[in-house]
Amino acid sequence: MKNSILTIIFLLFTMSIFGQNRMYVTAESGLVVRDKPSLNSNKIYHLPNNTMTYVKEKTGINLVILDEGKEVKGEWIKIYGFDNKDTKGYVFGGFLTTEKPEIWYSGRQAYYKTYDYDNQQEGTFESSSISEKYLNRDLPIIEPNIKILNPKEFPYFLNPQNRKIVLFENHKLNDLKPVGILNSLTQVRIDSTFYKLKFKDYTNCVWNRININGKYYYTDVDIHDFALSKELVNLNQKVEIIGQYDGYDGAYHLAYPEYFFLIFTDNKNRVIHKTKVLEFYLNDEFAMDEDILKLNWNEKNEHYEITLIGHQEKIRINWNGKKAEIKKL
Repeated sequence: MKNSILTIIFLLFTMSIFGQNRMYVTAESGLVVRDKPSLNSNKIYHLPNNTMTYVKEKTGINLVILDEGKEVKGEWIKIYGFDNKDTKGYVFGGFLTTEKPEIWYSGRQAYYKTYDYDNQQEGTFESSSISEKYLNRDLPIIEPNIKILNPKEFPYFLNPQNRKIVLFENHKLNDLKPVGILNSLTQVRIDSTFYKLKFKDYTNCVWNRININGKYYYTDVDIHDFALSKELVNLNQKVEIIGQYDGYDGAYHLAYPEYFFLIFTDNKNRVIHKTKVLEFYLNDEFAMDEDILKLNWNEKNEHYEITLIGHQEKIRINWNGKKAEIKKL
């Protein structure tokens, strides 16, 4: 019992210390990180506005600078952890604050202080949302990011599936601002997810903040967030088997994947062919990756047989390097 109490006290103390050490950049143009506490030292990094960082120590070396004709007073502060590593450097403290901004960044992740478990908003989610009431507006077409697969930077996919999706600059349900229309498959990166639940209603209203080609958008359309990558050695190609985790029992994206489609690439990840969403349902809660996929080279016909295996059905995609033939088994 004594050890448990000491552990809790230690954790609370640690959380308190780290909470006090967090600071946020307030400079509109960002803040330069230097290797020494001097304007003549080397620049080693740039922190965008609203970035969170940790204070290592205050140097006591004061500085006054001019910013748009106004004097800003502060001291050089040693910070660390500004690039998801234990990296250290010095910044001018006049553009740091302990006040958490509405949106703040840590590495490639974005966080919103007003959206958390205790502050959920009532929502109007539909799993196949296409924002129909905005489609009659004269909105620009958003250029997809799909020519070359880049799973490290953009690990997920948004697939309109023969329809149009309106993307927004915000996620305020009472004041949505549409910015463009996506009408074809694209790679995306998710950096924030917002759960807006109705009271006693397990239907999820989930919005994602996504990045496409370096620009940020908001959408309530489900993201394809499951992928298996396989080498097609005999063709010197690769295939990505992509699915969408299908939530159930009120749990968003915590179940087996469904709504599969395939993307074939060459050995440099350049996209050769994309299939439509397949008429196949896994419907198996306990399936493992090796259970749902079989890959076989057909020597006689010189093509790969890619078989997806569900609870009660199978589907096969024959691929010869240029063309996909889809068959129900």
